[in-house]
Amino acid sequence: MNHATLGQRRSRVGGWSIAAAVAVLAVILYAVRYALLPFVFALAIAFVTDPLIKTAQNRLGIARWPIAALLYLAILALVAAAVYLIVTTAAFDLVRVVAEAPAIIRNLAAQAFGPAGITLLGQRYTPDQLADGLLEALARLAGSNSLSRIAGSGISIVFGTFLMLVLTPYFMISGPRLAAGTLWLIPPERRQSVVVLLPQIVPVLRRYLIGIFLVVVYTSVVAWIGFGPLFGLPHSVLLAITVGVLELIPVMGPLLSATIVGLVAIQQSTLLGAGFLMGFAIGLRVSIDNLVGPLVLGKAARVHPVVVIIAFVCGAMLFGVVGLLLAVPVVVCVKISLEHYYAEPISPGTGE
Repeated sequence: MNHATLGQRRSRVGGWSIAAAVAVLAVILYAVRYALLPFVFALAIAFVTDPLIKTAQNRLGIARWPIAALLYLAILALVAAAVYLIVTTAAFDLVRVVAEAPAIIRNLAAQAFGPAGITLLGQRYTPDQLADGLLEALARLAGSNSLSRIAGSGISIVFGTFLMLVLTPYFMISGPRLAAGTLWLIPPERRQSVVVLLPQIVPVLRRYLIGIFLVVVYTSVVAWIGFGPLFGLPHSVLLAITVGVLELIPVMGPLLSATIVGLVAIQQSTLLGAGFLMGFAIGLRVSIDNLVGPLVLGKAARVHPVVVIIAFVCGAMLFGVVGLLLAVPVVVCVKISLEHYYAEPISPGTGE
């Protein structure tokens, strides 16, 4: 027997109840923030590809799942080819750098301090002694604890990537159903306002994702100009694309880019060349974080660049990597919601 038969009615869900539910949800999300990364990346891929799937579905007049499956396989093939090229090239360079590390470091030390070395606190250190000391320090740094942490992080990345690859086709195929199910969780009396806001929020979020793509393109083009024509590095195109694509990964992406550039820098024949290359990489990093990124993403999301920077900082401090990913989308949702709410007239008796 249902409630309609008994003549009972559901009580209206008040604002404080919704606020309490949102607060509890925020605490739960904070506790599992790092486990959310595969879900966030998979959802972003499905969100970007949804217009393509809908367009193909309308033109071909077939079900959604074959189109989504083919598009997912195409994306998977492109990613696999890129990873294969990057890993094979990087693995070869890494093995060579490790094998030649002592000679490279001794050469840079000799150029930095001269053949006679340097005197510190009355003790003279030759370039060979300085290089041996640096190699010994690196060996201690890469001790058992560091290796275990690196191994743990590697396992987490592999598992997260596998989970993302599993989730992505589900989101691409069942995106509309999942969106409708999420909308169903909202109380019916407050659902209409969300339905009205979604057509305003979704285009802005898509422009934001396009802005991220433009930042990746800027990074790749400027990196190629530096790595290729300016410094004449081998595999400059692949290296530039790698640095650009790594911009899609908050925190870890820039760190990996810096590591790659550092490995390339120490292979330069002169210390001056290595310094110029590192200076170029730092300048590119500063231009992305403080100029191009905030301007492009702020323009795409129609948010002031200062607000974008504040959102990134606050998101990173509160939720880490997930906060960086969701900072601007959350700001966009709040901005549009407030614009919609404040545009409504004030009810009689609520103000002077």
